[in-house]
Amino acid sequence: MQRKMLAARADLADKVSEIAMRKGTLYDFVNDILEQAVRADSMGLTLREVVDERWILRDAKDAGFIVFPERLVYGLIEKACKTPKKELHGLWYETGEWYGKYFADPKKFGNVMSRLLWDASEFNIVKEDKETLRLTCLSPKFSESHTELFSKFLEGAFNALGYEKESGEVLKGIIDLRFRKKAKGG
Repeated sequence: MQRKMLAARADLADKVSEIAMRKGTLYDFVNDILEQAVRADSMGLTLREVVDERWILRDAKDAGFIVFPERLVYGLIEKACKTPKKELHGLWYETGEWYGKYFADPKKFGNVMSRLLWDASEFNIVKEDKETLRLTCLSPKFSESHTELFSKFLEGAFNALGYEKESGEVLKGIIDLRFRKKAKGG
């Protein structure tokens, strides 16, 4: 078997060597890293993207998210909408508040949501100015009920993140909300 030398920063080589001592041999560890880099590349990803995605999934799991077939979720939502709207809106809003407190930062919340909303073609949070955020979520799969309830979840999350809804439009599959930072003490 032929071998090649690879150049790396000294600090990284030292750290890899330290990790390899705990896990086996440096040769095996470096080859595993290189195999995974090739594997990620064959999927059109970088190792950074793979690790970031894994991190998001771990954070989501720790926050109480579960993976559930979308067909079942949408079916349950439609059945649940027979419950009085005010009660359901409150439940989704309160759940959103909990997640807003859990993630504690609009950017982190947005990153997690954009990676977890596999059925959304777009999920963006844009800072319009120092005080205002605009949130856009588009999904052709969202029913009218799901869109409405998910918008309440987002309102609750941003309330917990220190923002109040200033304006918005919620239509089947389209959520376009504008939030303004709450006044101190408000």
